[in-house]
Formats: sequence, structure tokens, C-alpha cells
Amino acid sequence: MIYRLFTLVFFVLFNFAFSEVYIPETLKEKEELNKLQKEKITIALLNEPFYNLSYPNIESLNDTAKKFLKDFMQLDVTFKLVSYKELENELESGTVDGVALIPKNHFLDEYLDFSDSIFSEQLYIVSQNIPLNSLDDLNNKIIYTPYMRSYLNILEAILNNNDLQSYPIPVENLNKYKNRLILTTNPVLYKPNYGIKVGNSSGVTISLVHKYKDMLPFINSALKSGYRNIFLKELNSLSKALSYNNFYTSLTLEEKKFLESLPPIKVSYENRTDSLVSYKSEIDGTYKGIAPNIFKVLKDNLNIDFIDVTDNEYKTTENLKNKEFDTMVLSKTRKRSEDFIFSKKIYEIGTYVINLDNGPSSSGTIGVLKDNVEEHIAKRYDVNSNIIIFNDSKSMIRALNNGEVGNLLVTNKEDFDSNKYNIIPFESIPVNLMFNKDNKLLRDIINKAFHNSIDLKNLAQLSELEREIENKKIYIRDQEVRQILILFSIFFVFIILAISTYLYKERLNKKTLLKDSLTNLPNRFIFDKFCSEQNSLIGSTFVIDLNNFKNINDSLGHEFGDVILKEFANFLKNSFIDSYIFRISGDEFYGFSFESSETIIDKLKRYKEFCPTLLKYNITFNLGISHKTSTISLSTSFKYSDLAMLATKKDKNSFFKIADDKFIEKMDRETSILFLLKDDIRGIYPMFQPKYCIKTKKIIGAEALARYNSPKLGPIPPFEFIPIAEKYNFIHKVDYKIAKESIVFLKELIDSGANLDNFRISFNISMKTFKRNDLIMIISGLLKFFKVPGKYIEIEITESIFVLDMKDLITKLKALKSLGIQISLDDFTAGHSTAGLLPLLPIDIVKFDKSLLDSLEINKTKGMIVYKNLTSLIKDLNFKIVSEGVETKEQMEFLEFLKVDYAQGYYFSKPILKETFTTEVNKL
Repeated sequence: MIYRLFTLVFFVLFNFAFSEVYIPETLKEKEELNKLQKEKITIALLNEPFYNLSYPNIESLNDTAKKFLKDFMQLDVTFKLVSYKELENELESGTVDGVALIPKNHFLDEYLDFSDSIFSEQLYIVSQNIPLNSLDDLNNKIIYTPYMRSYLNILEAILNNNDLQSYPIPVENLNKYKNRLILTTNPVLYKPNYGIKVGNSSGVTISLVHKYKDMLPFINSALKSGYRNIFLKELNSLSKALSYNNFYTSLTLEEKKFLESLPPIKVSYENRTDSLVSYKSEIDGTYKGIAPNIFKVLKDNLNIDFIDVTDNEYKTTENLKNKEFDTMVLSKTRKRSEDFIFSKKIYEIGTYVINLDNGPSSSGTIGVLKDNVEEHIAKRYDVNSNIIIFNDSKSMIRALNNGEVGNLLVTNKEDFDSNKYNIIPFESIPVNLMFNKDNKLLRDIINKAFHNSIDLKNLAQLSELEREIENKKIYIRDQEVRQILILFSIFFVFIILAISTYLYKERLNKKTLLKDSLTNLPNRFIFDKFCSEQNSLIGSTFVIDLNNFKNINDSLGHEFGDVILKEFANFLKNSFIDSYIFRISGDEFYGFSFESSETIIDKLKRYKEFCPTLLKYNITFNLGISHKTSTISLSTSFKYSDLAMLATKKDKNSFFKIADDKFIEKMDRETSILFLLKDDIRGIYPMFQPKYCIKTKKIIGAEALARYNSPKLGPIPPFEFIPIAEKYNFIHKVDYKIAKESIVFLKELIDSGANLDNFRISFNISMKTFKRNDLIMIISGLLKFFKVPGKYIEIEITESIFVLDMKDLITKLKALKSLGIQISLDDFTAGHSTAGLLPLLPIDIVKFDKSLLDSLEINKTKGMIVYKNLTSLIKDLNFKIVSEGVETKEQMEFLEFLKVDYAQGYYFSKPILKETFTTEVNKL
């Protein structure tokens, strides 16, 4: 038995080490895998340019995925090349059973389960012609993207977080749009001149439909056993080959011949300074930094070899002129440009003015290192007599300390202790590679390498990380040496001092941390500790916030404000002797009591008897209470109390509110909806409620109504998500999304040749959106981009909008009308009366609120009189009328009798999806 077990273990280990197929670790796993290997499955390979890319001796990533699944995993698999655009349809129809090399994507959770990440991707926006320096350059721009929803989601999240608006357009072939802005994970494919990184994509995985999810543990195990490294090796090889290909094809014939016979480039780094551009490592003695990393990339990716000739002897431009080496790292100056040529900028370094705060100074002179760029900068700003030139940094610093020079101009501020010296940022200077003028071909080749193969920004970040790691290693090394030296000499003294310091701090902490110094109540520190340690308590939490306190504090001073806080704190301490009371901050007090909510409220109502100062200065408070059970934490209970307190400030019918189950459920749902909307507003979509011409009985347009469908919560009605969007100030994103979808829909109708005579789609613009300065730019930009005439658009505003500055409102309404857009006043008579404003407003249409028709059911005679007179008034003002809420034939006949222009309501149609509405429009 032992022999058989030993043989099995040896067999498994042998196969792991030497087999080209995956072998499970146990017999049971082997049996399970054998069953799965008999399943016939179809795997989609994404028809993505980089995944299909291959070179001689370098397989494509898709080919590597084929070998992994078919040869290594021994699965009975057929492969199908599928585009991003077709992928979801293929999954929905069941023609594919999984996807190889796809980023994790919650939009496809309905169909797929995902393996562990194989490699990660970064998202860039690049262009050959459009300059890009920052995310702000994307505002109001068109961005062409793949049909990958996860990429679009990341892009939209980045734009939303930066309050930017852009217009992503998915296309199948990004190469056609490389002179515009494109979103890609592989910018080198498109040889861009400009680009910015916008985010990180989720990890690339192998995914399978839910039916075959039992295969994923085996795939994950196989990836861990070594195949992930094969993928990464292929990815690295492809990236290098692509970089080399881009670089080599950019060369002229003369440059190619020069490169073929190019000996190793001799490079000299600056050995008198210590900056991120180049510095000598204290750990291994080699030169590191941006410039050395550039030459490493040239060697690794482009086969351009180099030799570091830097030594302890200072190298000058004369050494370069004498051709002792081929290039050195220096800044471009007018004087140097007379004798040398320069590469593109590889980095920018800062210069700093250094002086002593109270040290002796002979004059306002400035010291610089000989032949360094600081010397040239100093001569731009000062006369030669004030500039003192030094041969080395040590003598320069010594001269400053002795008062022989007043200031230094340097690039390396790390040499100076900020406790001793004033360090003043002065000017940033570019750093380049410098060549002899007869070495123009080499310079041009290096520049092309920068453009096609070397990301200087990423290289700078990598060098910064390397420098940080080295500094930490040096710090740790030096610390270890110091600790060893100190340990033997002052061990016992250190122990005594440590104990004394600890006891002193403990006494100090108990005095300062346990009590609020003003009210002598426990403070936030103790409150947080209380919440973490006392979760088993059952009782009531309550939150109190004083009203009008800030005004008193500002008008009568903080000392008087302190009197009020002390008085109220004493009242709380005396009223809740057996409870826990905390002063959290300012005028906020939190409490926990074992008493009922009713008892707490009754006690607090008596504040007028014990707080005469509060009563005199009309200071009241709001109170929120929550019942703390054993199933919720104290922090959660206090959160509900705080929300209840905030609700009383809005309600104003009562100074207190109890967070009962119904309130908590409402708050939790609001929080869930808020986080969903903030994370992904793409669930917002329009439904269209048709509008009919009463005279012709034909559709003359529709109102686009915002709806929201969440994968987590399902459909969320507008009466829930619209107030949340307004409350948390992103209603403009909802408005703009519906505006964009409506205009895109109109574009589709126009392109389909639909009859759109006197046809308009309307959508609502909220009061908060009207406040924004970008409203006109966004609407006009959408119309211009999608080539939709404004005559097909109607914007609806409500009476609430009239609280805005009337001059600004009318200006914006006129600007919209100049685009051909019609303006409609929605919900007329639903709020406060606006009849007096009607003649002043540049509007075209008035929509009668549904409540007007409903009033006919209550008092038909009076309701008809009101409706008739309002209709007459609006017609006399030469506005069109839309009657909302038409539900019966009798109501329709009444409107027909009054010659109302248009009608909308369930009598004709409920709000319908775009596809259904399109069918109705095509009947026109």
C-alpha cells in the first residue's frame, strides 16, 4: 500500500515537472477533470488586433490561449473568432461556451464565470493628431472605443469622477480613427503622437458559461503551475517585437544602414549631481535613474547596445567634443546649442535657491557649479560679478556655511537639511541627451525610439519607484548599523527613558483624550472606543444638533458660544445620569441610554427649564433616535439616529424623529441606489410616451422619460432615483444622458427615412441643470455632433425653475431657441401660479398638469369652466397646449371640443421602449 502511494506521488510530481499536459494533484481531481475533458465546448477568441498579433518565433496571445486549453488542459474545444460587438449576441444565443482572454466584466456575469487574472491591462486615450496633456483635454470630445462594455464603464467612471463630458462611440476598427481620439489598451498599435493614461482595466481572464464553471478551478490551478508565466512571457515578447517594428519602420534607409553598423553607444552620466535623471547607487555602485533606464530599454527592446563610461573623473562638454564618448545627459542652453545637438526632452528637473536663515552672508551673491545648467540660468537673471562659480558641490556648500556666498542655485535639494537651510523652488529645466553635431543620425534614431518605443512618463515613474526602494534599503541598512552601535552603549538608559516617556504620555493621554476640555464630556476618541467595545448593549442611541448656534457664535463670539455649550452639556449630564453622553464636535452631542425613546424625548423637552441662555437666544435642537438591538452595531445605530436627526431638519414638523424599521429600510435603499448611481449611471435609459395631435389623431412626437434598471436592485422607479440624483447633485448627469439618448434616437429615425414632419422628442431639464454654465454647450454639442436639427427637439421646464435668476434663465432659454429648439412649460398649475410670468418667457408650449383633468371627476361643472378659461388664456398668448393625463374617451372628446392642440396619456399609450415607439413612428 505504501509502495503504491509512493509511486502515485512520484508520478504526479514527475508529471508536474516534466509533462506538457496538466495533471491534477489527486486521483479524485483527475476523475473530475476526465469527465470535463469529454465535454465538447466552443470558446470565443476575441478578434482584437493585439491578441491576434504575431511575429516570427512569437505566437499570438490567441494562439497561446489555444495551446493552453486544447493541448495543456486537454479539453475538447473548438475555437471561434468573435468581435467585441458580436460577443454578447454569441453568448446570448449559446453558440459559444466561453471566452479566452477577456477582462473581468460584471456586464457579462449573466453569462460567464471568470478565472483568476492572467495579466492586467492599462487604458489609454491616444491620437496621432489631437494634442493631449491631461484629462481636461477630453471634455466635450468624441472618443472612439472598442465594443467592450467594461472599458466603456471605466472610461465613463473616470469622466464622471472628474465632472467631464465626452461622447464615446464604439467602432470595430480603431485603426480607421487613429488620427482622432481612441480608447485602447495597446497604444503602440496605433503609433500615436499624443496620449494619456486614463485608468487600469480589470485583469484578463479565461471565462466559461455557468454550465462549465467546474472547469475553472482546474484552469486556475494550471495557470498557477506555470502557464501564467508563459502568457506573460509571450505578452512581453509581443510588446517588445511591436515596439521594435514601430521603431524600425519609422527609420529612413540611411538610418537603417547606420544602425546595422552602429557600435555600442558610449554614454557618460553626470557624476557631480544626484538627481532622478541619473545617480550612482550606494548599494551596487552602478548608475541608475531615467537616463540609464532609457539605455536599458534601447538595449532590451531595440537591440541598441551601450557602454557606461562614467567614472569618478568629472566629464565636461570638451570630452564629448573630443569624442571620448557619444552622448551625455545635460540641459539644452543657447551656448551649448552652438556646438552640440540635443534629443527630445527626457525629463524636467527643478532648480532651487538655497540660503541660510540667520547665517552670515557677505552679499547677495549666488554660487553655482561650473559648466552646469545652473550657471547658465544664473547668468540669465544676474550680473556676472554676483555669480561665484565652484568646481565641486562640497566647496560650494562650505562657502555658503562660512558666509562667503549668500545663495546657491542647485538642482539637488536632497543635499540640504530643511531645518538648517531655506530651500526655495526656482525654475524647472528640461534635460536632454546631448550629441556632437556630426552625430545627427544617432540623435534622430534616439528621437524615433522615444516616439515609438519608449514611454518617458512611465519610465520616469519607474525610476522614481526604483529610487524610493533604494532609499528605503539604504535607510534600513543605516538604521541597522546605528541600532547596533547604540544598543550596546545606551541600552539601559533607553529602557528607562522609554518607560518614563510611556508613563508620561499615558497620563497626558488620559487627561487630553478621555474628556472634551470645554464640557468635560467624553469626546470622539472615547466615543469611537465605546462603539467598538460595547456592541452588546441594548437600548437607544440618540443624536442632538443645536440650531442657530453658529449665528450666535459668529455674532457674539466664541466665548459666549462656549457658555451655551457648557450649559447644554450640564443639562445632558444631569438629565442622563445613568447614560453615556458624548460631545462629538462643535454643537453635536451623541448619547446612549437604556431608557425608551419616549423617556428620552420627555427629558429633552425640559431643556427650557434648565437652559435659560438657550431659551433667551432662541437656540433649539433637532433630535434623532434609534433603537439599538443585539443584531446591529452601535455605529450603525448611531448612523440611523444621525439620519433621523437630519430628516427633522428638512421636515420641520417636529424637533425629533425615531428611526423605525420603515425609516431604516428607506434610508438603506436610498444609500443602495445612491452608490449604484454613483458607480454606474449607464443603467439610466429613456422610455417614450407618445404625444398625439388631437385634430389628426396622429403621433407628433414623444416625451423621453428617465428610467433606471439596476442589475442588483432591478427596475428603480423615477420617484426614487430622481430625488436622490437631485439631492446629491448629479441630476445633470441624468438630464444629459436622457438628452443624448433622445438625440441619438432622433438620428436613427432620420437615417432610417422616417416621416418626421412637425415631429419632436421632448425631455426634461431640471432646475439644477439649468444653473450649470455648460448647459448650452452640451446641448448644442450633441446636436452638432449627431447632425440633428434643433427643430426636432423640445425641452421641458417646470415651474420650480423660476426661483433661478430670471435674467440668466431667459438668456439660456433664448440660446436654446436659437438652436431651433422649442421650449415647453411642464406641469402648468401643478405648483405655484406662473400665469403672470407667461408673457415674459420665451416659450412655445404649455403642458396642462394631469390634476386639471382629474378635477373634472370631483366637480365636473367647475372643472370644465377652469379648463376652458385656462385654454382660452393660453391660446390668446399664442402658445400651443399639451394636455397630460388623458385616460378616457370622455376626456378626449372634451379636449377636442376646446380645440386643444395635443394630448398625452394612457388613453393613447403608456411610456414604451424605443423599439416599440420606432414601429409606431414608421407607420406615419
